Amino acid sequence: MAALAARDGDRFRHELDLEVIVYGRNYNGRKIGPYVRLLTYEPGETITREGDWGVNTFYLVVGGRPEVFLQTPEGGEVRVAEMSPGRQFGEIPVLAGAPSTATVRAPSGEGAQLLEVQRPALRLLRKLPGFSASLDRTYLGHGLKSAYQRLNIPTGLGAELAAQPGLSQFRIFAKNHVLFRERDAVEHLYLIQEGWLRRSRERDGGEAIQDFLGQGYCFGREGLTRQTRRPYTVTLMGRSAVLMISVAELRRRPALGEALLKELARFEAPAIIGGDLPREPLVREQVLAAQEKLIDTGLVDAANLLVMDMGLCVRCGRCSSACHQIHGRSRLQRRGIHITRREAPQQKATQEILSPAVCLHCQDPVCLTGCPTGAIGRFSLGQIDVDPKTCIGCGDCAANCPYDAISMVPRRPAPGGEPAPGGLLRLLSLAADPLPPAVTQTEDLLAVKCNLCSGTQLNPPGSQTPAYGCEENCPTGALARVDPRSYFAEITQIEGAAFSDHARAPGRNHHRSDPRRRLLHLAGSLVVLLATAGTVAGIKRYGLGGQVLGFLNMRWITGLVGLIGIAVVMTYPVRRRIVKRRAGALRYWMLAHTYLGVAAGIVLLLHGGADSGGWLTVALRGSFDLVILTGLFGTGCYLAVPRLLTRIEGDPLLLDDLVARRAELRQEIADIVGSCPEEARRAVTERVLPRFLSAAYLLRQFLKRETLDELLAAAREECRPAAAAADEQSRGRLRRAAEAAATLRRVEALILLHRLLKVWLPPHVLATSVMLALLVLHIIQVIYAGR
Repeated sequence: MAALAARDGDRFRHELDLEVIVYGRNYNGRKIGPYVRLLTYEPGETITREGDWGVNTFYLVVGGRPEVFLQTPEGGEVRVAEMSPGRQFGEIPVLAGAPSTATVRAPSGEGAQLLEVQRPALRLLRKLPGFSASLDRTYLGHGLKSAYQRLNIPTGLGAELAAQPGLSQFRIFAKNHVLFRERDAVEHLYLIQEGWLRRSRERDGGEAIQDFLGQGYCFGREGLTRQTRRPYTVTLMGRSAVLMISVAELRRRPALGEALLKELARFEAPAIIGGDLPREPLVREQVLAAQEKLIDTGLVDAANLLVMDMGLCVRCGRCSSACHQIHGRSRLQRRGIHITRREAPQQKATQEILSPAVCLHCQDPVCLTGCPTGAIGRFSLGQIDVDPKTCIGCGDCAANCPYDAISMVPRRPAPGGEPAPGGLLRLLSLAADPLPPAVTQTEDLLAVKCNLCSGTQLNPPGSQTPAYGCEENCPTGALARVDPRSYFAEITQIEGAAFSDHARAPGRNHHRSDPRRRLLHLAGSLVVLLATAGTVAGIKRYGLGGQVLGFLNMRWITGLVGLIGIAVVMTYPVRRRIVKRRAGALRYWMLAHTYLGVAAGIVLLLHGGADSGGWLTVALRGSFDLVILTGLFGTGCYLAVPRLLTRIEGDPLLLDDLVARRAELRQEIADIVGSCPEEARRAVTERVLPRFLSAAYLLRQFLKRETLDELLAAAREECRPAAAAADEQSRGRLRRAAEAAATLRRVEALILLHRLLKVWLPPHVLATSVMLALLVLHIIQVIYAGR
């Protein structure tokens, strides 16, 4: 602090920063700071605990000698060090966004005095060259020790490595830094502690062959035994932590070099071609493209990643709607980063994944950097969240977030701002989900973002497993919150196994393994088979009118069983309306609804027998048949349409975007027709448009597998005869008309598929309502009229 208080003329240098850090300041009623506190800990009191998330402070030792403990594999603790006054600790969790690396306690014989420094103070203290250098030196020193803890070499040799600055160093490199180039002399061993890299090698003709690797690999080990050159170029693809060891210095220490040579064998990088990557060129290219996009976008470094399998997504919007109902405003947008990948690197089946614009709870979140009050930080479950009590609505976090996952909303919503419900259609879940009102305020704002539904009824205190509103309310299981490094097999295979022990915010991967879903499929199939077999056997033995138990005959039994089945089936719409608390994942309710509906339908169809009965019975049967048919049609749509959509749409598109694009294309075609000379206009209206706007061309979109680029290339080729006799300007207009018409047909095909996913729902709900009303009348008739 002495440097902060040094005089600069008649003022103190950094006077305002000193005031904010120590005393805080008040800006228009909003308090910022203070960011330091002098704390006294009792003897033996825990200061930090190994493995804890939510670390947004670090410490300077003022008095006492705090003790450092590490957990043992057996679950105990071992004391490894003590810290003298003037020492700082806890900066690695703050700077690296990781859990606490050790447990620190006040010494048992005496207390300890510590200066607690909160994260926002770093931005101010970094202005001091001395403090900044000290912080970096301590951080890199701790990183060096952490690196050697991973190496299984004798303690004395490890201490020698860490103690010699010219022998080894721990460095942080920025994105796109070239670690070494092909044919460079091997001067250092590089052990990648954290980060991702690209390897490339020049082949005859200058073509670069490349692949990707993650942390946990060593490069240059061969340089310890012979003079050699680098076989490829390594470029870092993001902020990376690297342990560098001088090869020349190791050669002067044979014992140390031999010990390292043996230990680093388990970190040896695989050959640049081969390994687990498939050798088929197309498959290999797709795997590499998926790896590059996952690394470049930062998805692979998410602590908790939300992914949508677009082959399962029925575009119902319940994920965003559930988020809106739980938090008052949706923190999930169904737009984001799209990745086409192989379900497994050696398989040919592809998977279309969308990572929506929602918080990734990054391991190294940039949104924390500029927050002047420390309102945004990492909390106890590993989630990044905003404390509304200290947020001043400056918007720095929203501006810094690379994923548009933070929104600025009014702290006090305007009265009457929420849209009105949609009446009966809303009640039947047929109306579109209401959009939140636009934010027009510029003052008194609050930053909001996904907080993994922490602090809501979905995750009450004491709950053992987390629940997420978007995931819980998806009817098909398309959404999953996952650890990306275990979810993406193409990433798992390029990360060193010795370094793959990162702590993560909790997430589950039910796309790959969902035992409950398998159990429900099995149980549902058995229920359908048993209900069918039991009913048929009972009718064959007793007939519909023969007594079975007392006054009960098969008609009564099948009617009661069918009625119970319908009652259970109708719990699904009730569950759909339970959003804010746990009631079981909707995907399981959907499966139970489907199987029980089929079982109840079969029993009731057999219950009716061959006798058509009166008009009420006929009407009831007809409505019941319509319920079954529309339900089966909807199930078929849910199974087939999403896969067809992902096959022809490329990047996932919302229906609103498609409708807007259709209007643009229609206007573009009208403008082209209006600007053409008479002869060219006839060619467009009589030959080009009828060809591309025909029903056959619409059907082609569903039947022929081709990308939009391939479709447009074919369209240009097809219009060539019509443009052969025209001048250059008219030919250009004809080509543009063909491209616009072909694109319009592709867009209309996608709109049709989107609507097909919902078109079955109104008749299904209407038929169900009519069936239930007729069923009540039928029960009254049976009970009171004896018919």
